[in-house]
Amino acid sequence: AYYMRKLAEQKHGLREEEVKQYFSLSKATCGMLDIYQEMLGLRIIQVSNPSVWHPDVAMYEVWEADEDAFVGHFYLDLHPRDGKYSHAAVWRIRPGYTRSDGTREFPVAAMVANFPKPTPTPTAPALLTHKNVITLMHELGHVFHNLCAHTKWSQFHGTRVERDFVEAPSQMLESWAWEPASLRRFAIHHETGEPIPKAMVTRLVAAKNEGAGLDNLCQVFLGIYDLAIHSTTDGAIGIAQTYIEMRNRIMMVGDGGVNAVRVATLGHLAGGYSSRLYGYLWAEVFSADMYASRFKSEGVDNPKTGREYRNEILRPGGSRDAMESLVRFLGRQPNNTAFLKSVGLLAG
Repeated sequence: AYYMRKLAEQKHGLREEEVKQYFSLSKATCGMLDIYQEMLGLRIIQVSNPSVWHPDVAMYEVWEADEDAFVGHFYLDLHPRDGKYSHAAVWRIRPGYTRSDGTREFPVAAMVANFPKPTPTPTAPALLTHKNVITLMHELGHVFHNLCAHTKWSQFHGTRVERDFVEAPSQMLESWAWEPASLRRFAIHHETGEPIPKAMVTRLVAAKNEGAGLDNLCQVFLGIYDLAIHSTTDGAIGIAQTYIEMRNRIMMVGDGGVNAVRVATLGHLAGGYSSRLYGYLWAEVFSADMYASRFKSEGVDNPKTGREYRNEILRPGGSRDAMESLVRFLGRQPNNTAFLKSVGLLAG
């Protein structure tokens, strides 16, 4: 991480503190919600004085944009506090489904993160790194996957899709964090009010794939390691030692002699992904294909594309195979061409 930061500074002239001045949490959140509601045909309303579990939590109602039809609601719990979950994730508090009398149980989701809080003295807004912006877009993607699904059974609602597809919708929405037109809608300097300079966006995009080889090799390693430790029949495997050996062999990066059990920080291995951590990289192939083949070619703000994405990818949830949803949205079987281009392995 240290060397990647130095590379961004020296090769691309990107300094994190300078970039952060354009990404206040409040403006970024509002800007992203505007993008998502336009894309998906929704109307999002923040609830005044909601009954919530902490004063930092915001609550939102979601309605159809073109009709008086309720969709669901969600919570944003974005700041750290003692005893709180320390990662970023989305939970479906209540799945949607059709009741026995034919009426709907509306979905509720909560996004939990740990972005900085505004500082009262001196007064300053909460500022995000560009990486934080990507995280915010990703997790909001899970929120709207849960809200836009419409299934008969709660078991198949929202993100209850195949584990190696569940990240694809959120990963695709990360692409808006690299779109100049989208960024300039909410990346506003918190003091001057000026939009983010085009030159800075150009440098951000130019630096996007620095280290992509190592990043993707890390995902390959984590997937292979996860499969290895979940493929034993008797559990006789040295978890920490196997991690070190496989990392050194696959990533060709040592630990510098530091005696740390890095694998102990990977909650995914026992928190639901068990043997399916490869799904993160697998799903990126699908997300890149959806973005490049439909949104990038038809316009990232094309409402027709957005509605088709909502209807074919988000609405079915897990009520049909993800591959069927992909084929319906893409009009063909997915392939890895867009992914290879997105990480710099193919020209174009």
